[in-house]
Amino acid sequence: MSITTQKKFTFKQPISEEIFKRKYMLHDEESPETVFRGVADEVASAEAEGLRKEIADRFYNEIVSGRFIPAGRILANARPSSPMKNYNNCFTIDVEDSLENIYESLGEDAVISKMGGGVGFDISKLRPKGDSLSRGGESSGVVSFLRIFDQSAKTIMTGGQRRSAHIALLDITHPDIEEFITVKQGDKNKELTQFNISVKITDEFISAVERDGDFDLSFGGKVYRTVRARDLYDKLAKNAFIHNEPGIFNSDTVQRYNNGYWAFKMDRVNPCGELVMPSYSLCCLAALNLSSFVSEPFTKEADFNYGLFAESVATGIRFLDDVLDVTDYPLEKIETFSKQWRRVGLGFTALGTAMSMLGITYGSDESIVFAADMSRTLRDASYRASTELSEEKGSFPSFDAEKILEASFIRKLPEDIRESIANFGLRNIQMNTVAPTGTISLSIGQNCSSGIEPAFALQYDRNIRTGRGEEVKTETIYDAAWLAWKDITGEEKAPEWMVTTADIDPYRSIDLQAAVQENIDHSISKTLNLPPDTTFDQYKELFLYAYRKGLKGFTTFNPQGSMKGILEYSEKTEEETISRDTAPSRPAELPCDIHRVKVQGKQYIVITGRLNGSLYEVFWIDVPDDQEVYINGYTKGIVRKVGKGRYDLVMGEKNPRLVLEDFTSVYDTPNASLARFVSMALRHGTPLQFIIKQLQKDTHFTDFERVAGRVLKTYIQEGEEVISGEKRCPECETGLVFREGCATCPACGWSKCK
Repeated sequence: MSITTQKKFTFKQPISEEIFKRKYMLHDEESPETVFRGVADEVASAEAEGLRKEIADRFYNEIVSGRFIPAGRILANARPSSPMKNYNNCFTIDVEDSLENIYESLGEDAVISKMGGGVGFDISKLRPKGDSLSRGGESSGVVSFLRIFDQSAKTIMTGGQRRSAHIALLDITHPDIEEFITVKQGDKNKELTQFNISVKITDEFISAVERDGDFDLSFGGKVYRTVRARDLYDKLAKNAFIHNEPGIFNSDTVQRYNNGYWAFKMDRVNPCGELVMPSYSLCCLAALNLSSFVSEPFTKEADFNYGLFAESVATGIRFLDDVLDVTDYPLEKIETFSKQWRRVGLGFTALGTAMSMLGITYGSDESIVFAADMSRTLRDASYRASTELSEEKGSFPSFDAEKILEASFIRKLPEDIRESIANFGLRNIQMNTVAPTGTISLSIGQNCSSGIEPAFALQYDRNIRTGRGEEVKTETIYDAAWLAWKDITGEEKAPEWMVTTADIDPYRSIDLQAAVQENIDHSISKTLNLPPDTTFDQYKELFLYAYRKGLKGFTTFNPQGSMKGILEYSEKTEEETISRDTAPSRPAELPCDIHRVKVQGKQYIVITGRLNGSLYEVFWIDVPDDQEVYINGYTKGIVRKVGKGRYDLVMGEKNPRLVLEDFTSVYDTPNASLARFVSMALRHGTPLQFIIKQLQKDTHFTDFERVAGRVLKTYIQEGEEVISGEKRCPECETGLVFREGCATCPACGWSKCK
């Protein structure tokens, strides 16, 4: 993709143009350039009269080049003659513990929703269910009031087009926390459909979980009951695992990096979670398209232009700072607070696309280094631009040099930036985020990867609304990097580094997010897509791993959970009734266990490969009677794929390592096909119990069935029993469990022994 300024904006896919016209050409515009010119002129009207044309041209050139993409509300509404002057996506409000204030907040929520804004708030101040009221009676609890907000949101359309997005947070210490955690169960109960929900996690709670201690649920200084921290954690993780909610808001981590620590707490987020804010704040958003800064893509000379990127960042900060002065505000409280602190959110999109163009595999060590370098450049260029704006226009009114220089995040900045802050001030209290950027990435971004996410798929079907009620249609669209690869190289096979969501180890995904979060003063909107065979125990560890890595928030999507995603692979037909799971791709190397088994005097070697801790494949060596297979007592190794159908077994950690070359061909066996079928079942998520049961069904066991069954049984978790007959889990109604003996649900972890 060229990094030079484009005079005309050209869409590369019909779907991108269609979405752009429907979402943003709302004021009789005839071309994208007309939209961009209107946006640039309107936002630049905040500048001094003598600078307006120059600044407007600068804004326009950045947008039309594809490098800079304002958020959806700006693209839709920001015009000199627009009747809808709300240019901000989301807002936060407060909800106090009195009936009068609750209904006042409900009115504020309705005003914001009507203007087209999403709403986030914390409901931790509301008293718990059953608590006494001052005028007699008992409180109905936080969830009951949340239902009132949900019902209101269902009746209000934002700008006549869609319902407003919402998020509610509740502190882990609140006595109603267990009801809050379990209230949303996806399609099972369709509760709070207009809300995302998240739990505010504290360091104290995590400490109690890790030491298996007790934890107090309290309100207003009174302890209502004490629970086992791990039981509460398991309930939280289980509902998130099965139903994909609630998300996690790491409250103490957020507070540690609050630039305005002396004046307010950042105790709430916007509906997508990318901006952590106090009450009566807003989301003033835009993103840089990282793929636009890549020169010579897919070649050895491919390079990311950090200099040009820093220049675009500076323009983006100025643009968003101007938006604060030209937008209308839904509430006077929001206008007052926003102009007092001048919070903005400049981020990026197309990280996965840019990495593919640079020949970098998302999730690799190289990708984490690139993400860290890029986000550090974003941070430093943003803060330098804000100090320059402060020198030109003045600091945000609540600026206090002595206090802000002691903020934890500010203390990590390069010394020259800290000196500029001390000398010239700072225009904006915080300024960087990573938003999901779904629609703008699909349209202006040419279906680049969204925000920090990798590509969902190289080509896929997406359900989109036609604008006629609830009607949707399905279209096949192509990932921007995949389309560029085909256009530039003429090849129809994707290179090995061009990975998608299903290919990426979840721990590496968290590592990459953590590397970016270190340089982002707000937060990051990212949904971790779980591999189809993720167990509940593995999931619980991912929760803790994200906390330990310093993420401010954590949200996951389980493809086998109760909520169906918008994006679907196009393998399904309407007549299909059997669920088809896409197997994760095999990396070049897989760790493995090596089992030497003897049956009736005959020796066999079974090799079991693991992907992300789960069984992925099985290899079988039928040792000839007159030979010995030299594995020197090794029980672990690596199965390395060196070519189509060729695998080497590598053993030992020190050179020279013991290598059994091309072992599948050298020790070919009639049972190799059956081993491949078992491997296929494993990688598509078939539970071990079912595979073993099938191996044992034949009344005339072969040696393979005996040996494979014996080996696979060693991987069944403690408490599970391989027996015939199964039924749905009584807890989650999703996983299959067994009728007799010890039953354990592979979906939610429910367990019971007779």
